[in-house]
Amino acid sequence: MNDYLYPLYEAHVRLTCDGNALHADGLPQGPDSLPLPAFYRTGVFAIYHILEAMLPSLLCISIMGIWSQKQESTEAPFCAFDLWIQCDENEGFYLPMASAASLFSNNGIPYYHQPLL
Repeated sequence: MNDYLYPLYEAHVRLTCDGNALHADGLPQGPDSLPLPAFYRTGVFAIYHILEAMLPSLLCISIMGIWSQKQESTEAPFCAFDLWIQCDENEGFYLPMASAASLFSNNGIPYYHQPLL
C-alpha cells in the first residue's frame, strides 16, 4: 500500500530551529541512512536569523520536506516544501510559497515546489 502513496526510500522530515539548536524529526535510522549534510544546518540557521531580524517575536521556524535515501549525485537528500514561522505560543503562519522559495534558494536548500508566477 505504501508504494502507491510515496516510494519507500522517501520520508517526510521536519527540521525545527530556534536559533540555538536544530532538531530533525523523521530522519531514517539505520546503517544505510544518510546523515543530514552540514550545509542544511548552515542554511536553516541563516534563514532563522534573517526572519528573526524581521520578526523580533520569532520563537522558531519549522521546515517540512521530503528526505530521499537514494544516493544519486544529482539528487539532494532533502527538498523543503514549506516554512512555518512560530511567533509565540499561540501565533504562527506559513510563509508564502514565493518567499519560502527565495529563502531556501538563497541559503542552499533545494525547494520541492516551483512558485506560481
